Amino acid sequence: MLQHRVRKIKNHFIPVLSRDVLQQFIPRKTMYKNCKKPFFLIPALLLFLLSSCATPPPLQPPDEKLLLCTIEDNEMLLSRFAPVFAIEDAQERSNRIGTPSAQLGPDNQEIISVDPEEATVYGRQDQFTTEKGSYTNLIYRIHFKEVPGGFFPYHLTEGKNVGLLLIITLNSRNEPILYTSVHTCGCYLAFVPTSYTPPDVLPEDWKKERQSVYSESLPGLLDHRSDSPEQDKVVFVIRGGTHRVKDIWLADAGFLPSYKKITADLQPFTALEALPIGDQWGTSFYETSGPRKSYVKGSHKSRERLYMSWWAFDWRIGEDKKLGKNKEDGVTFYT
Repeated sequence: MLQHRVRKIKNHFIPVLSRDVLQQFIPRKTMYKNCKKPFFLIPALLLFLLSSCATPPPLQPPDEKLLLCTIEDNEMLLSRFAPVFAIEDAQERSNRIGTPSAQLGPDNQEIISVDPEEATVYGRQDQFTTEKGSYTNLIYRIHFKEVPGGFFPYHLTEGKNVGLLLIITLNSRNEPILYTSVHTCGCYLAFVPTSYTPPDVLPEDWKKERQSVYSESLPGLLDHRSDSPEQDKVVFVIRGGTHRVKDIWLADAGFLPSYKKITADLQPFTALEALPIGDQWGTSFYETSGPRKSYVKGSHKSRERLYMSWWAFDWRIGEDKKLGKNKEDGVTFYT
């Protein structure tokens, strides 16, 4: 969150596997790179004091409050490599993966919300090529009803219709070489390489055990021990309240932890631009015109605006947005 003005990411969000690029994007190495003036430390300190995630509690043991959200298996790459979401405190409606929906309110005004009673994962598959080879990005987008307000705990990212993006980058042999997570506001970017990642592309001081990503402890590297990467399922543990990625691990696809499970519907990204409303079909989850074009409808972050907009020079800081394929297809997606 402290890096809203430090690094920009192109809207198509393609991790390029080179040492220089990875070093640019590792959060722990760039935390204060552009903060040369002392006054920038004041809002940084303020954020840590206000954020409910400043001191994360230890990882919970398995219990009835953890819900696994999976995607039905089929032959599509998006399904074969789909992550499993382990949702913390799923008894709270705001913590469940939901489905964006639209309805007509008074005076036929659109009301856009996320229905936590049904889980939908939105997927997109992109290909790209670098000097090192050809790659595939499997991009998964999920949304939640809200990050709740209130003061105990006090969530800096309070707001509605919030979301999370997970990106699995495959090499030409369909082996996962990089896991990426970032909130749809552009916050909390994290990279986790794997045992299939060429060692020469990692920073020299990269720690393979654990890494600290804006107060969360995540793996420094995921080791695919099975003969085939498809025998493993990557599990993303989603923290209750803030929907932060709390941990990531690999599990045998045929023997997932014996928690309560639900199956999410898998839909294309384009479905978010054609939500049914009344007797019609086709309203977008995103604003389609005006100064908020490409921002999620109903996504307003009053606390981030209050504490951060004045020094980040961004009135819409923290607001969730569309992941465009290029700069003409959406607002700049930065972290």
